[in-house]
Amino acid sequence: MKYKILTLIGIGLLVITFSSCYKDIISPGQDPSAPPQLVSFSGDLKPLFLTNCATSGCHDAVPGHKPSLTPENAYNAIVNGGYINTIIPMNSIIYGEVKSGAMPPTGALKASDVQKILDWIRNGAPNN
Repeated sequence: MKYKILTLIGIGLLVITFSSCYKDIISPGQDPSAPPQLVSFSGDLKPLFLTNCATSGCHDAVPGHKPSLTPENAYNAIVNGGYINTIIPMNSIIYGEVKSGAMPPTGALKASDVQKILDWIRNGAPNN
């Protein structure tokens, strides 16, 4: 009887120990070290920039702040303006600004939107 109780206690402790040893799972779109997801510049980022950045007096057609992030200008302005670093994507200016919450001034982007920007850069910043 004594061995049965000790065995049950031992099994219980093993179950508790192994069930508490888990890796925190970060939901997709929120882990900068995870493999990059496919991101479409025209389908994912242009609408994001239009809604949050290309507003009057900010990054619009006559930008108060460079780069111009209107749909027709955004890609060339970002890529040719030195705002991305495809060698070390996390050092990209545009990623740093949105990651820190400094941009947009109306409030920080959702983590999944920040991740889209990083993933697009990590994928080589294609004009897709």
